[in-house]
Amino acid sequence: MVYQHFCQPTILVTCTMSALEALHAIVTDEESPQIIRDHIVDSLQFALRNQPGFFTTKEVQWLAQWDDTRIPIAATKILNGMKTT
Repeated sequence: MVYQHFCQPTILVTCTMSALEALHAIVTDEESPQIIRDHIVDSLQFALRNQPGFFTTKEVQWLAQWDDTRIPIAATKILNGMKTT
């Protein structure tokens, strides 16, 4: 039981990054409906601002490089906060 407890965060990080990559594919796909792309961006922006500890540093760095300006702004604020603490 203890072993499974410690393995779950590793699996979560792997799944999270895969999910982020899938969401990025949708956001950058011109064929995807704009309302879906906007909803993904808004949701990620909300998560970055309200649950920044959910994402790993690597994920936040990757999000800071996205083309949409809203996500990189929120991600950069988190990265700057990590540097000052």
